[in-house]
Amino acid sequence: MKKNNKKIKKKKWSIRKIITLTLSIPLAIFLIFYFGIILLFVSKDTSKDTPLYTGEIIADSKQTPLNNSWGHFTEPKEIVEDLDLSGKIFVMTGGHTGTGREATKAFISKGATVIALTNDMDWAKRNLKGLPNVEIEYLDLQKPKTIDNFTQKFLKSGRKIDVLINSAGIHNTPLQRDDRGNERQFSVNVLGHFELTLKLLPALKKAKGARIINLSSRGHRINNVYFDDINFEHTPYDGMKAYAQSKTALSLLSVKEDQLFKQYNIRAFAVHPGPIPTTDLFAGSLVGYSSDFKFWYTEFAAKCLRTFWGTEIMNFLRKPKNEGDIFKTVKQGGATTAWASVSSQLNNKGGLYLEDCNIAPIVPNGSNAPFGVRPWALDKYNAERIWSICEKMTGVYYND
Repeated sequence: MKKNNKKIKKKKWSIRKIITLTLSIPLAIFLIFYFGIILLFVSKDTSKDTPLYTGEIIADSKQTPLNNSWGHFTEPKEIVEDLDLSGKIFVMTGGHTGTGREATKAFISKGATVIALTNDMDWAKRNLKGLPNVEIEYLDLQKPKTIDNFTQKFLKSGRKIDVLINSAGIHNTPLQRDDRGNERQFSVNVLGHFELTLKLLPALKKAKGARIINLSSRGHRINNVYFDDINFEHTPYDGMKAYAQSKTALSLLSVKEDQLFKQYNIRAFAVHPGPIPTTDLFAGSLVGYSSDFKFWYTEFAAKCLRTFWGTEIMNFLRKPKNEGDIFKTVKQGGATTAWASVSSQLNNKGGLYLEDCNIAPIVPNGSNAPFGVRPWALDKYNAERIWSICEKMTGVYYND
């Protein structure tokens, strides 16, 4: 009898061991995958070696930070906490993912309606499932016909737009061209938003106090616009330089849009959301040309990092000296977009570059400051040039 009991115990232990082993193998694989991604990010990061910036801050009467309680680590829900946005309509490209989704959640939590424009309806429906007051519409920024279809439909509805947020974008892609022959990053990030903004101008006027928010990036510090070769027909192509060009151009468009549209009480702003390694920007950049597996893998990796404190772990390992180099969570990344859209501190202001829920200071071109806006992204002459270039490249012209 005792021998039988021993045999049963042995058998039970063997089963327990098998179950433990079965569970531990996928866990080990996941941990290798997870920390592999983190170590990859950290190994490529140079901010830990960047000295504390003590260089020049260029004095400017407009581009001067304000006194407020927000900052680098603010989240969108804090921005809207005391607001009532009932009746407000926000139209947003990229409102279904990343920092745009976080801003969307903040706006609808206070009664606003968000119209999310996307070139991937399935992805948008998954990400926005269950959220009230959200409408999803198809729009591909590199396909003018889809911009026409949406804008005509919206204008026929007779509704106003209180805030137009041009948040979608692609990042550091290989050299590709749209159907008109334009470099893809410039086509999506700049030309599509330029065309969308002009065609929605009647709805923005109806709000009698609207705002246009263009998502720029601190990547604009890498280089100015290649005015003589925007499409990289002669210049050797570099994905990051093309990205930087597009983000400088968006800042310049904000300057010009504000100048043109403030007569209608429409003000424009450029926004740097912050350094955000767990954003879906990288996955979104793959839509339309990469494999489904690569898209899934990139989205899954970002989701894992967001879920299991990837940003916090990376910041602990990196220990950057400048606050501007500290990685933000995706939630924190949506805060400056929210602040730019609704803050009363920006009433009667415009044509500004914003970061960390504030007006960014100006730092010299070529400086290593991990914050601030470079003068080439605010230059009025260049803003005029990029406006004319966008008109010619799209065939869409502004008539006062």
